[in-house]
Amino acid sequence: MPPDARRSGNPARRAAAGSTAQPRDLRDRVSRPSRGMLAVMARLPMWAIPAVILLLMVVGLSAPLVYAVPALVVVAVFIGWLAYLSWPVLTPRGRLLRAVMIALVAGSVTARSTGLM
Repeated sequence: MPPDARRSGNPARRAAAGSTAQPRDLRDRVSRPSRGMLAVMARLPMWAIPAVILLLMVVGLSAPLVYAVPALVVVAVFIGWLAYLSWPVLTPRGRLLRAVMIALVAGSVTARSTGLM
């Protein structure tokens, strides 16, 4: 570490000079462990993740309740996780789209578990 880094007037430079062993906020605590899973997902064929999501949605919307709710919860958590990771770089339209997707899946879970669907 350069000796002048701790005395720098730039907070980012001072933070970089300090210990980086501990994540600073929730985004760091989520994004650091997620890197490995994202790398694995990047190596999958392009059709694999949408196919799994589609399969889970079909199960969630048509299977008995004991299978439907966990399938829909997995979809909601997955979409929420990806939305959380990508939120800082999304446009307002992209943020709205992800929020609507999560709301639709959450509404499906509610409708299935209350017997409305």
